Amino acid sequence: MKKTLIALAVTSAVSVPAFAQNSVTLYGIIDLGIDYVNNVGGHAQWAERSGIVQGSRWGLKGSEDLGGGTKAIFQLENGFNAANGKLAQGGREFGRQAYVGLTNSSFGTLTLGRQYDPVVDMAQATTFNGQWGAYFSHPADIDNTDNGFRINNAVKYVSPSFYGLQAEGMYAFGGQAGQFSNNSTIGGGLSYTGGPLYIGAGYFYAKNPDGSTTPAGASLSGQFNDGNFAGFSTAPGAAAKTDGIWGLVGIPSSMQVVSAGATYTLGPAMIGGNFSNVRFENANSTPGNTVWFNSYELWGQYNLTPAALVGAGYTFTNGKVDATGQKPKYGQLNAVADYHLSKRTDVYVMGVWQHAMSGNVNADIYAPIFGSASTTSNQVMARVGIRHKF
Repeated sequence: MKKTLIALAVTSAVSVPAFAQNSVTLYGIIDLGIDYVNNVGGHAQWAERSGIVQGSRWGLKGSEDLGGGTKAIFQLENGFNAANGKLAQGGREFGRQAYVGLTNSSFGTLTLGRQYDPVVDMAQATTFNGQWGAYFSHPADIDNTDNGFRINNAVKYVSPSFYGLQAEGMYAFGGQAGQFSNNSTIGGGLSYTGGPLYIGAGYFYAKNPDGSTTPAGASLSGQFNDGNFAGFSTAPGAAAKTDGIWGLVGIPSSMQVVSAGATYTLGPAMIGGNFSNVRFENANSTPGNTVWFNSYELWGQYNLTPAALVGAGYTFTNGKVDATGQKPKYGQLNAVADYHLSKRTDVYVMGVWQHAMSGNVNADIYAPIFGSASTTSNQVMARVGIRHKF
């Protein structure tokens, strides 16, 4: 059934004033595939996984015309694991997005709720993972360019486009009495779209970002408890994890990300490049321990036919752990081939090879998904999958 018919059916089920122009759309994506990883904690791994190229989801989004060029808008988006039917994003009902707001073509858009950060909104499209998902992220999505977590309690403003330029600002409340800035997040971004050229840059700074749980089950008070922090952090007082890139971070007092890049489309070809810097202060609960990573990425993709696409990219990541003097370096090669069976259904095959070059670390394509990093300096992953949009 077409989206327009679904939208009419959903709208007709809601009682609204006759003068209001309303729309409600039901939509979704199911992405499933079979993964092979050569080394996960010392063993080969075969697994069926959901939501790698795009997160499996269903959602509702809609608007109400308030007159004068202003509309009320909302979006509720549920993430789920299509392999087992469970909720994603830490078991949230609408873990991907949940917001309401107002939009006006002349004044911009203001929204409140659980939302994407400006790095995702403005810079993600310039990364290869922005095109093809989690496994092409900078190691284990250390900089959240793959949207591993969302921002709770956020107020976001997005400006109208002015000669291709658009700006965004965001603030997320921590909600801690007597400590206005604790657990808060602030961010901003800029983008430019002009013909075949897109340029985007985003920034966010989060205080007390880790909201995962300790081994005893005690909840931490940080901002993020649905993504990579929840899966791979180190509890206060515990020994720092050595398994993967997130084990170098533990529980920091802050997280700062700056990311910028560009894409250019020329006929059937698209090329892109991205730089990101992520910085964690007081990492692994150690005062003065700064951990930072820089990632440099180039990629390209080409439509062989309207239905068939191939692409490849390379990422180099380096960093430093002040407390230990470690200087980890990673090189990662990504490749994908995709074929559309129809407008809404495609099949794909992808592969990743990562090599940890130095810094006394092992390869880690995406330990929070695999369950563990490699036990050597190399890790190889291959996936065959299918994606359907409705």
